[in-house]
Amino acid sequence: MEDAEIVLSLAGTAISLLITSIIFIARLFKAVKDKKRMQNCSFLDDAVAPLMEIAESFSNYSGEEKKQFVLTKVNQFAIENGLKFNAEATAEEVEKLINLSKKINVKK
Repeated sequence: MEDAEIVLSLAGTAISLLITSIIFIARLFKAVKDKKRMQNCSFLDDAVAPLMEIAESFSNYSGEEKKQFVLTKVNQFAIENGLKFNAEATAEEVEKLINLSKKINVKK
């Protein structure tokens, strides 16, 4: 009877450790994936502002053409560096920077 209790106790402990290990490993993989995604976003965000400066030097182009230039160049940068490119998120980032620039450069 005592042997059965010991075996059941050890089995319960082993199962608890196994479940805990599986949860830990799953969360570790998720954290690594999130970290990589955040680094990708950071690299792309760092590429947007300098490209916007270059686009602003094109005096014969409309604002939309300049925006498309920036999005195309960021997409090329993402492809060259093996990063995922989200056109909608990047376009939103460009729009935010444009609006910020308009607010700063407003003449009173």
